[in-house]
Amino acid sequence: MPESASKLRRTVLSIGAPVAVLVIGSITVLTTRSTTAEMEKSMADGLIADAIRASDVLGQYLNERRSDVEFLAQIPQIVSAARRAGDEVDQRGLVRFSLQELERRFEINRTLGAGTELGDYLRRFRDRTDFAEIFFTERNGFNVEATNRTSDFVQSDEVWWQRAMADGSFQGDPAADVSAGVVALDYSVAITDPEDGARLGVIKGVIDLSPLARLLNGSGDNVALRIEVVDSLGRLVVSSDNERLLQAADNADAIPRTQRPEVMETRAADGFGEIVASVPAENARWWVLARELTATARAPVAAVRSSGYVTGGVMIVLSLIILLGVTSWLDTRITKPLQAVGAVAQRIAEGDLTMDTMTEEGRDDEVRDLISSVNKMVGTLTTLVGAIHSSADESAAMAQEISASTQQMSASTQEMSKTCQHLAAQAADQASMIQNATSKVQQILDIASQLAQGTRTAAGRNAALQTVAEHHRSLLIESSDKLTTLTADIAKGLEDAQALSEMSQEIQTFVGQAKSIATQTNMLALNASIEAARAGASGSEGRGFAVVADEVRKLATQAARAATMTSDTVAKVLANVERTRTRLEGIAAGSVFVQEIAQSAANGLKEVAEAADGNKKWTAETSEAADQAQRLVEDISKQLHEISGRTESFLSAAEEIAASAEQQTASTEEIASSAAQLAEVAERLMGDVSSFRLRPGSAPAVSGEAAAGEL
Repeated sequence: MPESASKLRRTVLSIGAPVAVLVIGSITVLTTRSTTAEMEKSMADGLIADAIRASDVLGQYLNERRSDVEFLAQIPQIVSAARRAGDEVDQRGLVRFSLQELERRFEINRTLGAGTELGDYLRRFRDRTDFAEIFFTERNGFNVEATNRTSDFVQSDEVWWQRAMADGSFQGDPAADVSAGVVALDYSVAITDPEDGARLGVIKGVIDLSPLARLLNGSGDNVALRIEVVDSLGRLVVSSDNERLLQAADNADAIPRTQRPEVMETRAADGFGEIVASVPAENARWWVLARELTATARAPVAAVRSSGYVTGGVMIVLSLIILLGVTSWLDTRITKPLQAVGAVAQRIAEGDLTMDTMTEEGRDDEVRDLISSVNKMVGTLTTLVGAIHSSADESAAMAQEISASTQQMSASTQEMSKTCQHLAAQAADQASMIQNATSKVQQILDIASQLAQGTRTAAGRNAALQTVAEHHRSLLIESSDKLTTLTADIAKGLEDAQALSEMSQEIQTFVGQAKSIATQTNMLALNASIEAARAGASGSEGRGFAVVADEVRKLATQAARAATMTSDTVAKVLANVERTRTRLEGIAAGSVFVQEIAQSAANGLKEVAEAADGNKKWTAETSEAADQAQRLVEDISKQLHEISGRTESFLSAAEEIAASAEQQTASTEEIASSAAQLAEVAERLMGDVSSFRLRPGSAPAVSGEAAAGEL
């Protein structure tokens, strides 16, 4: 055995060596792929990092230039110059001139001219920074001072000036600046009075973007890497190629311009492949593009991939050569003996146990042990198959007996289940009929309750009607008495009205006498006037007659007026008295008629009260009968409820019995099914075992228990 174990170890080592070489080669190839993938990712991350650094530089550069313009807007000299220029414009009345007139007047310098010192300061500031142009206006939009000759004198019609005056600052889009002759970005800031916060004007700085291209691309040592900046339209804003500024970038439509950094592979205008990283800048108004040639970017990846694949290929070829030698040795020492063992195993699989025992001569290794084990397995299988034959016969007979018994039990349980189901159906019908009767009795009970309540209500209403009739009868009798008294009073009023009419006639006669007296007095006054005229106006007697005549005339006039007024009043009084008398006569006639109606209504109410009193006894008897009917129906309803409850209990028990019978039937069917399956299994087992062919006399006659014990 130690020698056999040593041979086995040598065999394993001879096989394991080439396998190990093959595995190492495969691992080398896989490692190369993983390394190249990581290098690809690192290359993309590095390109994005370059674009992010360029974006940071771009943002810092523009922030510095914007800070410069904001600094200039706060310089006291510029603030004072803008204030003085605004006052000067108001004094000179320049706002009254048209735009064409102003442009014509200031055609030469196109500024108001704040002073040479301030202009020199702005030009020195422009030269020290990356501004192409700096100028500022006063509050009306007129240029005050500029480092270059501007294209217009009046800036108030420009959008940047209006936005800066309204919002405090404004940044435009990159454009070709005509006056400066460069591609630039303008930034405008409102000049604010520090005392009251009033807007005094706007200062504008035109930022030259060409130095930014040199700043982003460095000295130009890495020609494979290019940094460009494009706007939302895909136009080049910053580029080392000045001739292509404000034109569409290479593959502008394909380059992603999103809110996050992205990398894509494309092809440049010269036909070479390149990798482009896109990073947003300036709040996603611009995008920084980092472009690198694909060949340059992936050169390290290609070198690693080439060396890894070569090493893995060499190791795989070496392992294949070693495997060929080992295969030849294994074919002689292991494969052929194993083929013989395989043939025996094939005959066993086909159910043939009649083969002879294999020889083990001339072998001293693990193959001999394998042949010995196969011989023992054949002997054991022969014994086992013989025992299974006997057990399968006994199992088939037992399964047939169980199946017959379960079929009889299933038939009886099915009959019991049908009987229980029929009983449950009858109980359900009876319960349904009782429930219907209960519901109808409940309806009768409701009707009886309503009838009893109605009779009680009718009795109450009769009593109330009798009370109301008595009350109104007493009121009508009292009203009739009052109408009698009123009729007498009206008759007396008629007599008084007649007397008043007669007295009015006497007053009318008196008024006629007063009018006659007034007429005579008037005649007397006329005579007195005539006598005064005869006596002469100059004498005292004539004047006395004249005075008496005037007084008498006045008295006659007043008496005639009073008589007339009295006559009119008396006529009105007579008319009113006549109308009153007529009304009283009508009221007297109506009161008599009303009195008769009231007397008749009182008599009718008396009859109603007597009839209500007669119905009172009848309604009481009806109410008592309705109460008795209600109590009788309630007793019937209670009894029906009890019967319904007992029927439901009986129905529930019948349903439980039916369910138990169904469960028993199901269990019996399951037992029958299991017995049938057992019989089928026994038959299949007999069929399977019958496929084994045994040598005559090799199958021992053993029982199932003995076979199970051997197993």
